Amino acid sequence: MAVRYRRGSVLGMGSDPLIDTLFRPTAAPMQDASAAPVRAAGTRSRAGNAMNRTRAALLVGARHAVEASGTRITMAQVAAAAGVAKATLYNHFRTREAVLSALLADEIEQLIEGAVSRPLPEALGAAATALSEHSALRALARREPATLTALARVDPAAVGWRQARDAVRTAVGRADRGGADLVLRWLASHIVSPSTPDVIAADVEVLVAGLPDAPAGAQAASA
Repeated sequence: MAVRYRRGSVLGMGSDPLIDTLFRPTAAPMQDASAAPVRAAGTRSRAGNAMNRTRAALLVGARHAVEASGTRITMAQVAAAAGVAKATLYNHFRTREAVLSALLADEIEQLIEGAVSRPLPEALGAAATALSEHSALRALARREPATLTALARVDPAAVGWRQARDAVRTAVGRADRGGADLVLRWLASHIVSPSTPDVIAADVEVLVAGLPDAPAGAQAASA
């Protein structure tokens, strides 16, 4: 069975806020007005923990809002979906673009965390299945297919794709394999063309079997 590359047409970066926030070139450092407060390692506070819990609840609300309305969400929608006052939302995020950026970053982080400790075939299967079954992505497929296609465009110069590529490189490197960019493109295909777990499992078997051995010294360099 050949590995199927299920990719839609590639669009350039448009004016959609979801694309323009996280998936933008990063030639210069970008200051995020809504970034979570940075706390020194080893320090904790009850207020800080409460803020983190509130931020997490806001991102859940943002996810529900995107599922309902696509990327054209309003701050009022996000606050209502999170069950908080708008003032609370503005304490964490100043604009809807900042909300979308934080949501996308959180989704990428969750995807990586869900696969990082697993063997390579299992990690790839879990990631592809998560992308295929992701409710917000499927909502975008119905409401904003152009936005979804743009999200699936692998751009190594973009923050989110750099993070995803680093995670894939780490995963294949731990298995003493190469071909990280091939794996990343295969995973990206599931953003626009979801598949079923049995098809994903079959594709993973063929994909992993065809990956080249890692170049000498590559694993040590990535450690």
